[in-house]
Amino acid sequence: MRLPLARKAAATLLTAGVTLSLVATAAQADPLPSNVDARPPIIGGTEVSNDAYPFMAALLRKGPGSALERQTCGGSLIDRAIVMTAAHCVGGDPADLEVVVGRTVLSNNQQGQLRNVTAISSHSRYGKEPGYDVAILYLDKIVEGIKPIQQPTPGTDGLIRPGTKATVIGWGNTDTEMPHYPDRLRQVDVPLLSHNECEIAYGPEKGVNAYNRVTDICAGVEGTDSCQGDSGGPIFRTVPGTQTHIQIGIVSRGEGCAAQGGPGVYTYTGSKVLWDTMMAGKDRR
Repeated sequence: MRLPLARKAAATLLTAGVTLSLVATAAQADPLPSNVDARPPIIGGTEVSNDAYPFMAALLRKGPGSALERQTCGGSLIDRAIVMTAAHCVGGDPADLEVVVGRTVLSNNQQGQLRNVTAISSHSRYGKEPGYDVAILYLDKIVEGIKPIQQPTPGTDGLIRPGTKATVIGWGNTDTEMPHYPDRLRQVDVPLLSHNECEIAYGPEKGVNAYNRVTDICAGVEGTDSCQGDSGGPIFRTVPGTQTHIQIGIVSRGEGCAAQGGPGVYTYTGSKVLWDTMMAGKDRR
């Protein structure tokens, strides 16, 4: 997936030529080790101004160092004390994780609100079959003064018409040659693809990394994409003429970043099946 590898570890893996798909397979099989970061960064995007997307969350490993050094994945505030992210981002103990919401520049500890994570609920089907890459983080205190990002009505598809542009944001890798992880949040607009196109790119031979048209969407074109470090963050549409953003997906996985024929795969937050099965055999830590 567009895996969370700790920033230094991610740079080492990419420099060594390890493919993203291999890293993703390992992450699905076992809980992420403490040095793991998320999917690659925004490719072909632009910097975001302060407070443009206050609902954006950064998942941080607890420990020494700045948030820039400790960030592993993205997430989104969906309720006052709940953050949604990708299941592959949160394989460990909630006590080892903290979340900052409303921060644009990771190293600026004057921005945003820092919260501990008290529990994690990952989708019970994640890692057993394609798709279902979603997890819910429960925070120790509510986030004050920040409006959660809006979610689509389950079972609808009006927001994912092929060819439509959507925006993805994150602190992930920005360079396909030499890893570069930015301090300031970045954004890029990517075109949504049809289920048929996504299935061609990620067929059954990919195993649990294959495309699942029930719970996934895919987006991107050569030169614009999400990447390592962006995992768990939101892809969203914006209601014309307003500041209302509707999250249509969660950064999940992909082969490479911004490569021809390798669009990013996102967990579709409008999937009724995704939420109907979320709590079946739930994994809450």
